[in-house]
Amino acid sequence: EAQLCGFLWRKRWLGQWAKQLFIVRAPVLPGGCFRCAADPQPVLELDLRGCRIASKAKRGKKMPHTLKVTGTMGEVLVIGFQSRQQAEDWRKV
Repeated sequence: EAQLCGFLWRKRWLGQWAKQLFIVRAPVLPGGCFRCAADPQPVLELDLRGCRIASKAKRGKKMPHTLKVTGTMGEVLVIGFQSRQQAEDWRKV
C-alpha cells in the first residue's frame, strides 16, 4: 500500500529536528509523520495534491539536504535528509 516509507528528520519550530516515521500513499502523506511505527494516528496529515516542493542543499549543516513541502492551505513541512539521492527519491514521490 505505501509507495514510500522511512524514518526521516522533520524540522520543528525553533529549528529543532525530530526523527519521525513518514509514509506516503499517493496522493496523501498520512501523518507525514508518526512518532513511532506503533502509533495508530498520524501527527500530521497532508494532502500532496497541489503542493509545492522546494529542495535545498546546504554544506556543513546538520541537515545538508531538505525538502520544503507547502500545502494548498499554506501548511509547511520541512523534511531533512543526509543524502542528495534520498531527498531526490522522496521528491519524486
